Amino acid sequence: MERKRARSQEDKDQRRAHLVAAAAELFAQGHYDTVTIARVADRAGVAKGTAYLYFASKETLFLELVRAELTQWLAALTASLGRVRSAQAADAVAKAIAHSLDERATLRRLLVLLHSVLELNIAEDTARSFKHFMRDLLHEVSTTIAQAIPGLRLEDAQTLVLQTHALVISVTQLSEPPAVVARVMEADPSLHSMRIAFEPFVAHTLTTLLRGMLHPRPVSPRKA
Repeated sequence: MERKRARSQEDKDQRRAHLVAAAAELFAQGHYDTVTIARVADRAGVAKGTAYLYFASKETLFLELVRAELTQWLAALTASLGRVRSAQAADAVAKAIAHSLDERATLRRLLVLLHSVLELNIAEDTARSFKHFMRDLLHEVSTTIAQAIPGLRLEDAQTLVLQTHALVISVTQLSEPPAVVARVMEADPSLHSMRIAFEPFVAHTLTTLLRGMLHPRPVSPRKA
């Protein structure tokens, strides 16, 4: 099949989107290490060299996928929080955040890789652009959460979002251990207390954090 060259900006944007979608499909089917630029290009129907015109490395391509996944997550979370009522808002928001993340397995897997893998082999301009995106996302998510919970300060909402980011990385790994570890833990009843489910664990943790932010305990002065 003849591969046409993208000429207009619209064609280029479409081809870029096709490459990101192809990477998402391959990542959903296997491990990050098994995804190569060559396989992504083949799935998207372009030459390997063409793929490198759009993304300098696999890491750069996957950072674009992270952007896409986070943008979609924010839209879904915003819609969900728009239905939250003031009564028990903190609990409802915590559950909504946990549920929205539990539904996005690809996003959670990407966040596990983000700091230890995806941010390594990238140019400074790429790093700056991505971090600016994350900064803006932090502000948008924090503002949305603060608006949904009466009495929650914006700075506390920002802290909650950063805590959620850390939670996703750690709890995803704890709740989805490698197959051999999962089999061992399943077969040994003495290890069952160490098994956790992502959504209820994150919801409970976020609820606890939010209640502490809304009703902080006074700090007792230290005795000399």
